[in-house]
Amino acid sequence: MTRAAVLVLFSLLLASCNPVKIPTREMPAVPAPSSFANDGGTIAAPKRWWRAFNDDTLNVQVDAAIADNLDLRQSWSRLAQAAAQARIVGAPLLPEVNLTSSAARTRGDGSSGINYNSNWVLGFGLSWEVDLWRKIANRAEAAVLAAQASRQDVEHTALMLSGTVTDTWFTIREQANLIAVIEDQIDISEKLLETVEYRYANGLTDALQVFQQRQQLESVRAQLPPARSRLETSFNALFVLQGRPPEEFSDAIIEATLPGLPPLPILGSPADLVESRPDLRAARDRLAAADREVAAAVANMLPTISLSLGYDFNSSSFASPFNSGMSSIGGSLLQPLFDSDRRGAEVIRRRAIVQERLDAFSQSFLFALQEVEDALDRERNQIDLLGEIKLQLELAARQLQAARTSYSDGVAEYLDVIAAVQTQQSLQRQNVTAHKQLLAYRATLYRALGGSWMHQLNPPHIDEKLESQAGMHQLQEEEL
Repeated sequence: MTRAAVLVLFSLLLASCNPVKIPTREMPAVPAPSSFANDGGTIAAPKRWWRAFNDDTLNVQVDAAIADNLDLRQSWSRLAQAAAQARIVGAPLLPEVNLTSSAARTRGDGSSGINYNSNWVLGFGLSWEVDLWRKIANRAEAAVLAAQASRQDVEHTALMLSGTVTDTWFTIREQANLIAVIEDQIDISEKLLETVEYRYANGLTDALQVFQQRQQLESVRAQLPPARSRLETSFNALFVLQGRPPEEFSDAIIEATLPGLPPLPILGSPADLVESRPDLRAARDRLAAADREVAAAVANMLPTISLSLGYDFNSSSFASPFNSGMSSIGGSLLQPLFDSDRRGAEVIRRRAIVQERLDAFSQSFLFALQEVEDALDRERNQIDLLGEIKLQLELAARQLQAARTSYSDGVAEYLDVIAAVQTQQSLQRQNVTAHKQLLAYRATLYRALGGSWMHQLNPPHIDEKLESQAGMHQLQEEEL
């Protein structure tokens, strides 16, 4: 066996050494409850959770946003960058081979006259840093984990986008419903005004009551501009979420009602959130990457061996055969002796990053638990609020009927009728807003529980090379 082969074999054996063992951690570093404080339902939510509301137009709006949203596209581009970076960092695991060429012509003066000599060289060179202590391998694995985290970022962006589009669409339907309610209230107030004006024309009442009813009518009409403004601006927001400029919208696609509340979904266990929420998976991958960066920083304090091999073919002219050659083999050993503790400080810094990311992951897990519990608490209390509003509406209807009867009998003032009308109409508008808010709380719950539908997302068809880079991390994940 040649000396070169022995040296390479010895280097490969050394490369299997790892001075730092990657720890197996309890994730998260806080106690996870066995169940949520609030009970869930018995029916699983659809994989694409927004379809639980049975709104075909909403489904179209969410799909359009996922296809063309520019924030999501930026996430795909960042994933392609991270995947390419993983390839760059992992490239030194294999030798680098280069082809070199050179030509030279020299002139010399001798006893026989001027001599010209040509020299053509074609060479191959190989250079390789032996991965002692898995320094390069740990950095490569950290880069792959960073690319995996970037993929989770894509999925988290898509999850948040689905929630934002759903909330925006419910706001659109809320305002359309509110406008329909206000228009009905205007119609009722106009009829009341006709009645009061008729009574005034026949001397049955005075001008004060006419002015009071006109004021009540205008107060209802004043509710229309804010509702229309929010409807229009919500459509503008929806268009931008779908990656297109604001434009005119068609009232035909809006139902002036709000959907009912779907059955409460199965919640699962709190520990399931680590796998179902992409933001938690991303934090976990970044923590694992930080562990490998610590190992690489420790390995950087240990000896480094580099090898080089080369062979040059020589010829006296380009047309002549390369009939002579010269080979070379070399190696170098680097052992840091004094660097003002730069490498030691880097190890300390990397370990601090690990602790920071572990605490960040645990904090994100607690926030995830809070989001689920908050959504359940708010939904339960919002249902109670809607029950109270319904009861008040029943009482307001009776109050209005009694006020109109008393006014007709001459027992009550017309202000009592106006007060009853205003109370009823205010409650009707509150009922619409409260119903929309209930749907928003349920959407927040679905989003807080995460899901797996984002796993099937594919990058947009922008650049084939970028698409291949964005998918490359999956292959590297299998290699890990």
